[in-house]
Amino acid sequence: MWEMIDDGITFFATQSYATLFTMFWIVVVLEFPRYLMSFFTSVFFFATKPEYEEDIESLGRLTAVIAGHNEENSIEKCGERLQEQSYIPYEVIAISDGSTDKTRDDIHYLQNKGRLDGAHATELRGGKASALNLGQRFSTGDFIASIDCDCTFDRHAMKYVMQGFADPKVGVVSGNVIVRNSTANILSSFQAIEYVISICLGRHSLAMLDQMCCASGAFSAFRVSAMNQIGGFDAGGGEDLDITFRLRDYGWRVEFAPEAICYTDVPTSITVLMRQRFRWERDAIRLRYRKYLHFINPFRQGMQLKEFFHQYEFLVFNVIAAIALPVYLVWLFVRYGDNSWFILAGAQVVLIALDTITFALASYATPKVKSLPLWPYIPAYSIFYVNFMRVVRLYAYVQEWVFRTSYKDSFAPLKVHRVRE
Repeated sequence: MWEMIDDGITFFATQSYATLFTMFWIVVVLEFPRYLMSFFTSVFFFATKPEYEEDIESLGRLTAVIAGHNEENSIEKCGERLQEQSYIPYEVIAISDGSTDKTRDDIHYLQNKGRLDGAHATELRGGKASALNLGQRFSTGDFIASIDCDCTFDRHAMKYVMQGFADPKVGVVSGNVIVRNSTANILSSFQAIEYVISICLGRHSLAMLDQMCCASGAFSAFRVSAMNQIGGFDAGGGEDLDITFRLRDYGWRVEFAPEAICYTDVPTSITVLMRQRFRWERDAIRLRYRKYLHFINPFRQGMQLKEFFHQYEFLVFNVIAAIALPVYLVWLFVRYGDNSWFILAGAQVVLIALDTITFALASYATPKVKSLPLWPYIPAYSIFYVNFMRVVRLYAYVQEWVFRTSYKDSFAPLKVHRVRE
């Protein structure tokens, strides 16, 4: 073991800088820039907290819409927790989207207890987008908070998300999502680390650069006048990414509220996790490079540079990075033979160090995260989970580019797929 490590160190010590760059080109070109963005954000993160609180009562009234399909085990808890907020929504409306379990009865129970101001149940399932549109139709608020049934919240979540609307140009404010079942098993611990890095720190970074392109589907609030202008949610999956793009297309700003904490459960089985990520990645390809293809058309009249930038950022650091990995591995072993194992080990050591620093910064910036139990998982997260997700991502991209699999996804009813773009 020690002899192998010594051989590896000797191997790297005898290489020129140009050769080292060639060996690690995938890390230098496709990994470092993303980490640098996180580090850049961290420098400014702590200085951007508001020094005073907005008079949110003067901004208007907030309606919370809880929409779900077969959520009998979670909708009651969600409704109860909303009443414990420091800023209680003006009204709470629950929508049962064609549920076949006891969701309808649970909603009726909450309404009788005075926990709901409106409740509606459809016989046929229309998908989350149609359920949210239905909730908005019956609401009277100036702002709509879209809430997943399986979420609970920090006590001040509604207050902080409303403060984001102090700027009248803001059309949507995304809440901050933290994993609730982080210690359920090793898979949920990996996802807890991922959420802290990619959402708590990553989305804050994007918001600072006016590049927020996905308001969280679990917890976001919308300005009703903006929703009316764009015609509400479009049918189909990926409704959170879709509506965020459309709001940006109409010139509305997308804000992120890091202190508006929402807690959610993540998959604890590898099969469910893969199905979830396949769906997310396929929807991302469909929306970015079909429905909103005009964002990356440099010859389109009125092309906006910021939209052009974030679509290409995804193309380079997600799509191309996923494709580049197998290409890099084949090239590496053809060119360097058995020494390739030293190179891969060296690259992984660097990535573990970068993930450790990034997680430390993200945890410090989000004190609500209980990060201590997650630290032992960082090396395995960096070695296994990150690389595994690259493979999952690549498979999903092939499915969508070649077979258009998102149009057959059971997450939304078939009749909804038929009316898509």
